[in-house]
Amino acid sequence: MSNYWGNADHMSFKPGLAAGGFLMYSSLNHFGISADVMYMQRGAKYDDGRYKFTQHVNYLEIPIVARYFLTLSGNFRPNVFVGPSLAIKLNAKRTDGQILSGPTTVINNDNTQDFNSLDLGATGGFQLNWGMGNRQHFLIDARYNLGLSNVQSNLPNLWGTRNNLNNSTITLTLGYGFGVGREHPSRYKR
Repeated sequence: MSNYWGNADHMSFKPGLAAGGFLMYSSLNHFGISADVMYMQRGAKYDDGRYKFTQHVNYLEIPIVARYFLTLSGNFRPNVFVGPSLAIKLNAKRTDGQILSGPTTVINNDNTQDFNSLDLGATGGFQLNWGMGNRQHFLIDARYNLGLSNVQSNLPNLWGTRNNLNNSTITLTLGYGFGVGREHPSRYKR
């Protein structure tokens, strides 16, 4: 689910798709680091009484997060994580447009030029991690991404000039992880 924060009047959350892959490294049982490469659909629904549409902005997002595992060992390894993310804009478009009142204009179109190419953000969340076999894990990941940079360019656009508009995204993903490379024994196991 994504929306904007800042000067985001008349905007509401819209659903989107998130898919990708990750690499995770943990040298100790409590601490780790991971890097993801994800395709993210962001944007918002807009309705100001004159125009109504859905804004879609697609990104290639690369978050790098530090992880703290809440258990030392076992098949259930929940963890919390936080870190920076960089999102590279792929394209943008408006769909489902309706003119409710006011002048006639083109609403449904590509508006990639209305958004900046890069978005810097902060990511934090919680992951549930179940062992499913030898170095294999089923994952449920819930995260929040707070955009730290203004996403707009080429103002004014259809929703007018806004001095500050940042991404706000809640993501829930399911995943499957498997170990590669040499396994290092835990220093906490007896």
